[in-house]
Amino acid sequence: MSSLSRNIRRANSAVRSQALGAGLALALMSAAALADGAQHLVFTAFSDAAGGADVVAGRYDAALQELKTHPLAMNVDPSAIATNRCVAYSMTLRRKEARAACDAAVDAARDERNSQPSFWTQSSSSGEDYLTVAYANRAVMHWLLQDEAAARADLASAQALSPRAAFVVENLAALKTHRVLAEAGTPAPKS
Repeated sequence: MSSLSRNIRRANSAVRSQALGAGLALALMSAAALADGAQHLVFTAFSDAAGGADVVAGRYDAALQELKTHPLAMNVDPSAIATNRCVAYSMTLRRKEARAACDAAVDAARDERNSQPSFWTQSSSSGEDYLTVAYANRAVMHWLLQDEAAARADLASAQALSPRAAFVVENLAALKTHRVLAEAGTPAPKS
């Protein structure tokens, strides 16, 4: 059983948002599902923001330490920082902190999207991209906390914003696979 993380660079960097898979240690699907090639849920992190390189490398405690020791970075890019914090806390199974960080990521991304000048929002979908990432990550966190209804609701929000985003499509397919397995009587995954 395994999960994946996505590594996204901010849209204003030289490379437009590109998703790169990197393995994470937390299991989300049953062994039988993986043996059959089933898809699994993925987190998305910003590698070029504080804590991002450590998150992608699976060093979650180091990422959280970096996020604590770089307060100036938190003011520059609150959405990316909150997103990386959401992933790190979720992957270390710190439930209370994960929930707060994932909620903060959605709030920060929503605030960033709503505060963009009109010329920026007409020429760029980056605000929606970041909000999509935040909703998708919060959905995975809800899944880890065994709240499938909340996971589905957040994925529906992510899908409404970016229906073709690879991580959204993959997470929707993973939830569908889980539902099929549950209906077939396969044990539900444990967080």
